[in-house]
Amino acid sequence: MGILVSRIALSFVIAGVWIAAATLVGERLGSRKAGLIGNLPSNILISLLFMALTKGSDYAAAATAGVPMGMAIDSIFLAVLIFALGRGLAAALGLALASWAVVATLAVAVLPPLGYAASLAVFAAAALSLFLLADARLGREKVEKKPVPFSWKVMALRAFFAGTIVAGAVAIAQVAPPYMTGVLATFPAVLTTTMVILARSQGVAFARATGKILILSNVNIVVYTTCVGLLYPTVGPWLGTLLAFAASVVSIYLVGRLTQRLV
Repeated sequence: MGILVSRIALSFVIAGVWIAAATLVGERLGSRKAGLIGNLPSNILISLLFMALTKGSDYAAAATAGVPMGMAIDSIFLAVLIFALGRGLAAALGLALASWAVVATLAVAVLPPLGYAASLAVFAAAALSLFLLADARLGREKVEKKPVPFSWKVMALRAFFAGTIVAGAVAIAQVAPPYMTGVLATFPAVLTTTMVILARSQGVAFARATGKILILSNVNIVVYTTCVGLLYPTVGPWLGTLLAFAASVVSIYLVGRLTQRLV
């Protein structure tokens, strides 16, 4: 119980601070960088690390098999959200979360667990097709950021909101077999809070532009968990986490270079 409470508390603190900082940077640097920074591993890092510490490195490595499928579902969530934002934030969020729930239920309760290669193929097809669809529908016009004065109060409220959502997701996804855990660990808590904060502070167009980049930069989470699956059983969770995070930084840099040409 102590480990579980520590995990939830760390999820609250780390994810809250990270998302608040990432949205602040996004407001200062623009939607493309917001979409890149927002997908550096935070919630998934905590989930897999604590999974390894409590259930063993092999269990955590096995759970990564479900992550590409989970990120494919998250890509659907983002696509529904950005296309529905014209109906208002609350309606769009409700539709996106309902879509995630339906597809995630199909993935874990109806479809048989997929191997890593098959899960990866599903993610690649979903992320690429949805990014291209969003790019075609939204266009490539640059969305100007609105000046937002820095406020510690606003940052604290963002951190509390984001931390609460992420910690709640971590608490829910505790008792499940490895594949299902991998899917549920990708619940779009970070994506939800990032999009809500930016839609409210920067407007629908900025949030949509960020969401489009987030669809493509979802690949970074897959890179991170692939490294975890390979490294945890061989070098252990601590060094494995460090090396996997380094790989994710390289991945985000490469995606950033790619989006400079595509967006």
